[in-house]
Amino acid sequence: MMRSVWPAIRIGLLDMRGDLRRFLLLVVCLAVGTALIAGVNSVGTSITRAIETGAAEIMGGDIELSRADRLATPDELAAMQALGQVVSVIDTNLRAETFTDEAFADVSAVGAGYPLLGAIRSPQLSPGEDIGALLAETDGAHGALIDGIMLDQLGIGIGDRFGLGGTEFVVRGTLAQLPDGPVRGFRLGLPTLITAEGFAVVSDRTSPLPGLGTWYRYKILLTDRDIETGLASAVEQFSAQGWTVRSARDGLGQMVRYYDLFMRFLVIVGLGSLLIGGVSVWTGMRAYIAERSGVIAVLRSIGAGRSRVFIHFLAQVSALAVVGVGIGLIAGASVAWFILPSIGAAVGIPLTPAVHVQPLLVAAGTGLVTAFAFAYLPLQQAQGIRPVLLFRSKGLDAPPLDWHALLLSWQALPLVAAIIAFFLLAWLMTGDPTLVAAFGLASALGAALFQLFIRLVQAGLARLPEAGPRILRHALRAISGAGQNAATVAVSAGMALSMLIVVLVMQTNLQQEFLGASAFDAPTLVGSDLFPDEVENLETLAASGNDITRFVSTPMLRARLDAVQNVPVDALITRGPEATFLLAGEVPLTFRTHLPTASRVTAGEWWPADYAGPGLVSLHQSLRNGLGVDLGDTLTFSIFGEPITVTIASFRDYSWQGGIDFLATFSPGVLDNYPTTLFAAVTAAPGAEEAVGRLLATELPDIRFIAVGDTLKQVTDALGQLSFAASLVGGLAVGNGLLVLIGSLATGRRQREADAVITKVLGATRTDLIATAALQYLLLALLAAVPALALGLGLGRVVSGLMLAVDFTVKLDIIVVVLVVAVVITAILGAMTIWRAVSTRPARLLRDL
Repeated sequence: MMRSVWPAIRIGLLDMRGDLRRFLLLVVCLAVGTALIAGVNSVGTSITRAIETGAAEIMGGDIELSRADRLATPDELAAMQALGQVVSVIDTNLRAETFTDEAFADVSAVGAGYPLLGAIRSPQLSPGEDIGALLAETDGAHGALIDGIMLDQLGIGIGDRFGLGGTEFVVRGTLAQLPDGPVRGFRLGLPTLITAEGFAVVSDRTSPLPGLGTWYRYKILLTDRDIETGLASAVEQFSAQGWTVRSARDGLGQMVRYYDLFMRFLVIVGLGSLLIGGVSVWTGMRAYIAERSGVIAVLRSIGAGRSRVFIHFLAQVSALAVVGVGIGLIAGASVAWFILPSIGAAVGIPLTPAVHVQPLLVAAGTGLVTAFAFAYLPLQQAQGIRPVLLFRSKGLDAPPLDWHALLLSWQALPLVAAIIAFFLLAWLMTGDPTLVAAFGLASALGAALFQLFIRLVQAGLARLPEAGPRILRHALRAISGAGQNAATVAVSAGMALSMLIVVLVMQTNLQQEFLGASAFDAPTLVGSDLFPDEVENLETLAASGNDITRFVSTPMLRARLDAVQNVPVDALITRGPEATFLLAGEVPLTFRTHLPTASRVTAGEWWPADYAGPGLVSLHQSLRNGLGVDLGDTLTFSIFGEPITVTIASFRDYSWQGGIDFLATFSPGVLDNYPTTLFAAVTAAPGAEEAVGRLLATELPDIRFIAVGDTLKQVTDALGQLSFAASLVGGLAVGNGLLVLIGSLATGRRQREADAVITKVLGATRTDLIATAALQYLLLALLAAVPALALGLGLGRVVSGLMLAVDFTVKLDIIVVVLVVAVVITAILGAMTIWRAVSTRPARLLRDL
């Protein structure tokens, strides 16, 4: 057996030597899909292993207990200490200021023994040095480590004094990184480190911005280091008392969530690219086998059986697949190697360059299985070619598949095995069998729908009366009479376009999730409690240029929440810093007619612009669980000593990148009879932030503005990098799809050339032939684009909701541009496929037919 197989493989590879260039598209498509899967799996594996092996170092302890309303009681602290070593951390936001400048500080106040694990990164802190000693009180002031940007904003240096929450501190050094930074989540402000003793003397702990609260955290290094047992014990003892208990595996902050979304996007794009690569294999091998019919004729004539023909071309497909997958593995592993440190820096998890074998093996297996599965049917067609039919047709097309014989015999088993192997590999890669099954089912159903659609179109065209214009008549006749060639082009083009649309939809939704409202100008400085005349002065400054690109003011007043559903707030158990902040006393509120551009309603509805009914309120979505309320519930506020009851009309979320918002926003008319101040947000032109800050300090000396632009820019830049990466990957997938579209035109090329030569002999001009071919493929591309648009949008909506769990939005202009480009490329290249036939003497080509 092996003696007959090896010669067949050798002859097959030798036979392919002169045709390697024609398989370039096939190799590229397989390489792109494999590279995406290899890179995604490698990065995901690195992050997972880093978390599993260094979870305690990332957390700064084995487990963490936190709440937003108070410190631990002595009994609670004793119970924590029974589990292991304990250190406290208070996270809050305070106003940092000097006599002339202000900054917005993200404060961490740490207790003795911090950090339990890991290290604080600061040039002024020696390895092993106690942070408490460095920041201890001397000469009547506690010390602080602050971000280098804050030094510039406040115009101070190391050793200088500044105010923090109304209390004087001294700068002891700069802060580069906290060891538990990744688990602190999304934080506004410039990092500032002080001791718990220093925080105890802060006189004004009110957050300088509305809606920002305080977290009281306790990190525990378990005595026996048994995290699962310690976590279960902590949950049992503290959860009922309002504490949140978590380990590093429970979540590594918002940035890790964004990277997880990005990884899911890449997985989907990788699967889609492999599907597109498979379509390329199918169309490429189908066209190749049809054109290599002379080789098959010789093989069959000299006694080669069906299995010999199968092995001959399987060897060629396997060689091409190995090359494409190999290139993809090298590219994916190389990219992952180089970008791992950058991803680790952004997420806050140390990631060293590494090559992981398991994800590369999965990617290789997936690529090879995909190539075999899509090549199997063309290989079956090659086995079905008979010498007599072959010598007559001279390789114009391969015979159709005998589906009945294929499905009812053992010949279907390799294809079934390949499908099962792909499912298992994709399951191993995604960890979601439902997604893989849905992806495969949608792909198969999509191919069947495209096939059915084009067949119905062909049948309809055959029954229509002939069109008047000659070129249109010939183009429609070619479509309706092209048989499998038109269907093959339409199906492959339709599948490629569908995947392109799915990728574009997910890319748009992912960018919307990453950037939120940062597409709008993020504020540079904010100020509160402004009076109308001061706002008028600001409007005048903005209208006069002065490098102020945007100015927004919002009415603001302070009120106290007294009751929820007529239950006094003293009887409520709140969860989360937002709910705790809302119950902390008088808090800033606002009223609005229109929903801000940086906000989106997550439940309920925003009131109409002309609303004049009973009082309504829109709450931040975190308050839904934090206060235990729902739509239709009532809240009672005390405003200047008067109770006002309002009904919850909606919950909303807002992006800090797009501006500052309030936890509670009232409907128009509720607060009309009460005096209000104004909250202002100023956006400076790029590079003019300091100049605008000095201008405001000079023109409006009584207003203390807080610089938030640098903080928002850090977050926006990080998310912008992800968005840019999503655009690159999306563009790569689009290019991959267009390559498949180009490759699909090779199907039936010999038949089209033969038709063109015969038509030219009968008197047709070169212009007519090229125009007919261009129109034919323009119509075919349009026929493929219509169902592709519907299918792609439908799949994009499902995938965005189920796997990415993000809101569904569509940018039709981008999709239309891509479809138009694809249609135009198809028309141009379709016309070019007969260029050789119309540019060569007919006799020369007729001799080859």
